[in-house]
This record gives sequence, structure tokens and C-alpha cells, in this order.
Amino acid sequence: MSLPPLYDTFLIREPLRDDPFAVTHNPSDIPTLIEVYSKSISYFTDRGRERAVERLQYELALLYIREQKWSNALPFLLAVYQGSSWRRDGWWNLLALLREQLRDVARACGDAELVLRAEWEGLCDCFPTKLQVDYDFSSCLDGLEISSSLSKPRAVVKAEESVSCLSTTFGFGSSQGNVSELLPAQVVITSQAQASTTPLTLSHILISFDSSLEDVKIKHQAKEESPSSSSGGPDVYGVILTTGSTTSDPSSPTASYSKCLIGTCDLTFSPGTAKAISFNLVAKDAGVVRVASITSTVETDSFSLEHVVSEAESMHQADFWLASIGLPSRRDAGNKGLNEIRIHPKPPKVQIGLPTLRKDYLTDESVRMDVEITNEEDDDVEVTIEARFLGQADLVPIWAWITDEAPSSPSEDPLNDKQGRPTSELVLGRIIQSASHKANATFTAKSLPTEAVLEIKALYHVVGEPHTPISKVLIQEVVFDRPFEANLDFQPCVDTKPWPSYFYPEDLNGDDGPAQGLRQIWHSNTKLASFATEPLIIEDVALRAVDIHEGAICYISRDSPAPTSSAITLAPKDSHETRVQITAQKLDLDDRRSTTVRFQLQIRWRRNHPDAPSTTTTLPAPDLLIPFGEPRVLASAGAPRRANDDDDDDSNTSIIIPLTYTLENPSTHVLHFSLTMETSDDFAFSGPKTTTVNLVPVARTTISYNMMPLVRGRWVTLRLRVLDTGFRQVVRVVGTGGMRSEKVGAGVWVD
Repeated sequence: MSLPPLYDTFLIREPLRDDPFAVTHNPSDIPTLIEVYSKSISYFTDRGRERAVERLQYELALLYIREQKWSNALPFLLAVYQGSSWRRDGWWNLLALLREQLRDVARACGDAELVLRAEWEGLCDCFPTKLQVDYDFSSCLDGLEISSSLSKPRAVVKAEESVSCLSTTFGFGSSQGNVSELLPAQVVITSQAQASTTPLTLSHILISFDSSLEDVKIKHQAKEESPSSSSGGPDVYGVILTTGSTTSDPSSPTASYSKCLIGTCDLTFSPGTAKAISFNLVAKDAGVVRVASITSTVETDSFSLEHVVSEAESMHQADFWLASIGLPSRRDAGNKGLNEIRIHPKPPKVQIGLPTLRKDYLTDESVRMDVEITNEEDDDVEVTIEARFLGQADLVPIWAWITDEAPSSPSEDPLNDKQGRPTSELVLGRIIQSASHKANATFTAKSLPTEAVLEIKALYHVVGEPHTPISKVLIQEVVFDRPFEANLDFQPCVDTKPWPSYFYPEDLNGDDGPAQGLRQIWHSNTKLASFATEPLIIEDVALRAVDIHEGAICYISRDSPAPTSSAITLAPKDSHETRVQITAQKLDLDDRRSTTVRFQLQIRWRRNHPDAPSTTTTLPAPDLLIPFGEPRVLASAGAPRRANDDDDDDSNTSIIIPLTYTLENPSTHVLHFSLTMETSDDFAFSGPKTTTVNLVPVARTTISYNMMPLVRGRWVTLRLRVLDTGFRQVVRVVGTGGMRSEKVGAGVWVD
């Protein structure tokens, strides 16, 4: 490359980056420069140097332009033009030059869309570069060889990403309105085009709303009559809307059409002029109505351009211009301006009542509820009611109406709301003035407690006004609570049936059916507490084994036969205790694996009302882990007796409580135990203080003590230390029957 004589190169090389375009490059240097630019862009991009990246992208694009590599220069020019800080900081001089270069490169590439976007922005008077006199935007594509196969180019320009020669705002005439009433609205279009350009004609303006309000389409129609002019404001036009249809892409053969309101107005805008187009809307549904977007379309024989405004700040309109007065009505609209309006429903006079509503509902309960509709309108009404529960989808019940034919089940009535929640609908028909109609429904509560909201909606219209729908909504909070809380305690029990012999397996018989292994008996004590606010009838409380692992079977039986009339009345906050026996047995005598039994507590109950249906509530119960292969020490206490039968004074008579400790060895090893009974000031005992016991596999033995308590009216703990001398493990003593298992030893209650 040849360098101009700009700097003294005696001590240092020339700083080419101070004047990079003064250097004349040889064709062989171009690939090297492109590589250097690419690496530099990546380097500064990684370090967040935005302005350096934009400058390098621009210089690289200019390098491609000098080499007439238009397709390579276009992405870099477009990146700087659209997303650079130049636009954000208002560097319009640079953007004006960049816009012209982007337009020329797009023309060279045959990109009609980019040409349209660049020419559209060039109309704005914010650019210092002025257009030629009588510049016509409709001829901006003349002489362009379009590379696309489409017969008619189409461009969409978003107001948030570019500047525009048109400013479009929208406002409602008031901040509130009612259903079926006229809502004044207005769109104001102001031309900000350069004074040297010709008038711009829009083919139509489309105003979209984010609600059920129909879109509004204002088409261009030249009119000779002069509009109503307001002092110092825009020209005001009044437009009458009619029902029609529109489509987003008329050229597409598969385009879908939607209903809209159509009006006509003169949409030709000279530079610096403004027009306010007023029209009336009618809301059919209540809620908040907001303008979603305003699309201004320029349609010619050679192209189509759409300018879309969707940001609320860009559409903000603080003044509503009135043609009759000629002055804007200024009002304090706050931050939201007049872009939204709250639509209130027509006040309903149909009343909804729930005469059979209860204070509380319980899980798993089947409920029948009455809904009463009363007509207080001045005429007859046609009514349809809908009901649903709102809340977590898998916890709220499903509402079903009871008709003369049969209850409507959810599967037969698949009506859903927008969120997919089941909704039940019932057509009541005509209700005469001052009359009422009662509908019946049913639902079944889920098994988990929850809080739900019952929504009952009456959709009706007065017979004389069939096109004016009115709705009345009743919201009722419904709480579903658990009717009970259960506490379960598992306690081992001494099995009185002899164990099978490990050394003589041929003595096993088939009395136990398929189970020939070890057996353990446990007791489960269930304490049931009522959480209801009224008495409940408890018909049955049953513990069910739902799953058992590791080759075993399980039987559950009551400790005592159930009485003939087993139903009891459980008052609020009262409790009831039941006791069952659990028998678990291994299928094989050689199986020593621990077994886990999973339970469920099933409670059959009903309310204390005539014809109240029975409900079965299932409560979770803790799992029971049965260690068939580990040694156990079970402590049991017998009935106390007097130490001296001749003494008639019960308060001074000492008592003797017989104690039995059962040692079990279910393993396949010979176990050696060392037993030590610790003394205490609370009792005296007779029996071995220290002894040893040897147990062969699958064997058990008992050791008896007589304990004389020295205290009364509390628990007395007996600390018997059992040590497995072979494995050096202390075996915990577990209480059975009326004894209590403690951290060390077992306790017995002394009256």
C-alpha cells in the first residue's frame, strides 16, 4: 500500500487509524483488511465497546462499497443503521449519510423492502439532508430491478424501530363507558414530512384493540367538502362506521378474514398538516378496552408499506378535539392518557341466591346445592346460568347440574373456559317478572383440603332487548377441610404361637397356608379427631394394607369383635380410638429380609342429617417396617396383685407386678446375650440381676421378674440392659401391651 506524506516516519510508523481512508490499498490487501476488521469487531464486541464496534462495522461496509461488493456491505450497514447508538443519541447527520448509503446499496442488491424503509424515513423532517423539490414517495421504486419473485414488494415499518413522517395517536372521548352505549373515539394523524415533498396519501388506517371490541378500518376517499377546523388544532372529520371485514394479506389465496368496522375519510396529508378523525364505537362486553396498534398503509401499484404503532407512549393522546366547539377539551388523563376506557356492564337486576349453602364442606363429600334465580327486571328475561369452581385444577371439584333427565356429568358436558377449567352450563329459559327459578346441582369434593371460589354467572337478556346481553355474577368462597385427623401408633406384641424349628423343617405343616416363615404380631392404635363444625356419624374405621414388600403376607383384624351397632357420633373437636391387630408372616422360613407394609386409613362417615349419604375418606398412614432378621427383646407386664392378701387397706398395700421379657433370635446364628437389670429407688424387684442367655437360630425364650413399685401415680422405668456379646450390640427393649417404650428400657404405669 502507498502512504501519503502526512507524518514523519523517522522514529515511528504512520498512525494510519487517524486517517484510514487516505490510504490507497492494493487489491491484494483487501482480504487482509477484511480479516483485521473482523477480528477487531469481535475483540471490541467481547469487551462491550459499542461505539468502536459500530465504527468498525461502518468502515468495513465502506470498504465493501468501494469494492462494489454490495451484498457483503448490506448487513453491516443495516446493523449500524437499525440498532446503533447513533439513532438512540440523535446523531441525525451521520444517520442521514448512512441512510443514503443504505438506500443505494439496497438498490444495487435489488432489496425493495429496504429501499422502502430507507425512503420512508427519509421523508421525516428530522434529517438535515433535504429531499428534492416535489419528491414523490410513490415513485421511490422506479427503475429498481427487484430480486424477489413477488410481484409486489411489501414492507412493515415499526414506529419503535424507526422515525416516521407521520405521527399517529388515539384517544377515547371519556375514561369510562357502559355496554351498548356510544363511545366517542378519535385518531389524530400529523404529517412531519419535509416541506419539499408532495402530499402523502394513505390507502387506509387500521386501529386494533386488545379486547372483544371490533377493529376499525378507515379507508381513503377524496372528499370535496371542507372539514370542521378548530382553532390552532387539526382538521376534524366525522366518520360513520359500518360493519365489514378485513384481512392482513389480501394477496394471499389462503388469507383469513375478520369482522371490522369500516369508514371512509380523506387520507391525503400535506407536509405539516394534521387531521383528527372522530367516530363512535359500541362495546358489547364489559372490561378495560385498550388500543393495541394503529397501522397506516400506503398502497400503490408497485409496492405496499405499513407503518405500525404499538407502544402506548407513542399512541398517547392528551386532547380530544371536538368539531362542534372548535377547541380541544383538555383533561388530566394521567400516565395512561386516553388510550384506554373502562366499560361497565349494564346493571343487572336478576339476583342469584344459594339457600342451601353450608358454612363448611369436607373432603371426599358429595354435596347437593340449590341455586335460586330471581327476576327483578321490569320485563321477562331469558336466562342461562353457568357455574364453575376456580382454583388449582387438580384440587377443585367439578360442578354438574341435575336436570329432569339425569345429572350432567363432566364427560357429557365438555364445556371449558379459556384456561381449560370445566364449566357447567344450564339453560333455564324464560323467567317471568318477579318470579324465581330454582336449579339443583351436585359436586364431589376432592381428597385434599383446598380453598376454592364458586363462580355462578347468570347470562340473560330482557325479552324486549334481545341484542343487549346482561350478566350477573355471584362469587362465593368455599373451603374444603379434612373432616378428621388421625394419629397411628404401632406397637409390637408377643406372638403366643410357637415358632417353627430351624433344625426340623420337616415338621412344618400347611396350617398357615402358603406362608411358612417367621411371624410377627403388631398392634395399631388409631386416635381419630374430628375437625368438623358439626357432629358426624362414624360408621366404620378400617386400616387397609395397600402394599407389602419382600415376600410376606399381612392380615389385619380387630382386637375385639365389632358391636352390632358400631356407628358412633363424633362431636366437633372430640376424638375416638380404635385398635387393630396386624399379623405379618414370611412366605419362606429362610427369608430374613425386613418387610415394609404400606397402610391407608379408611373412614366411612356421614353427616347427622336425614338421608345424608355415606362418604369414605382415606387418610395417609405411616409405613410399618418389620425387621424379621434382627433380634428383639419384648417387655410385657401382667396384672398387678397385692403383696399381702390379708391387708385390706389398698392405699398402703404394696403391689407386685409380674414382668416378662421375651428374647427372640430370628437369625441363622447362635446369639449370646448378657442381661443386667439396673436398680432404682422407684421399685424393688426379684429375679436375676445379671444373667446370660444363649439362643440357637429361630428360637426365643423368656425371663421373668416381679417388680414391687415404691411410688404411685406415675410411670416407672425398668432399665434392663441386653447386650449381644457376639456382635457387641445393645438390643433395645420394646414395651408391649400397656407398657411404654423409652429410650432406655421400658416403662409401666403404677396407679
